[in-house]
Amino acid sequence: MSAYKKEYYENNKEKISTYGNEYRKLNKEKKKEYDKLYRQKNKEKIKEQKKLQYDYLKVKDKDLKRKYNISLDDYNKMLLEQEGKCWTCSMKAEDEKGKVLVVDHNHLTGEVRGLLCNRCNTAIGLLQESQETIAKVSKYLQEKGSCAPKGMG
Repeated sequence: MSAYKKEYYENNKEKISTYGNEYRKLNKEKKKEYDKLYRQKNKEKIKEQKKLQYDYLKVKDKDLKRKYNISLDDYNKMLLEQEGKCWTCSMKAEDEKGKVLVVDHNHLTGEVRGLLCNRCNTAIGLLQESQETIAKVSKYLQEKGSCAPKGMG
């Protein structure tokens, strides 16, 4: 794409989007026919694209890179270092109905801290990552009693 086209697109995104949406609304049948012909002519190409798109490991790797700037290898390394357990409560990933551990990260810096079960990650998020609030919750549970199983609190 030429520099002029890129600049034009950047300056007119909304206009282009609106035009495209209007065109598709007014030309539904024409668009259907075009799509049908394209699929017939490009069966192998589409098949390859779908195969790549739905390759779980590639998708997972791409997702981790996009969200946390780590690779699937980095994730697996952390998983090994943590012996497949949540960093905070030590629950094994497979104990939570086949779910995997999630990547915990600092929302201000983006820095990855470790792997947590969904419950611990959600708890930290709900407490807004505040060490002060978490300390108060801990003190409260120590004073008022905790129902956590042995080894978890």
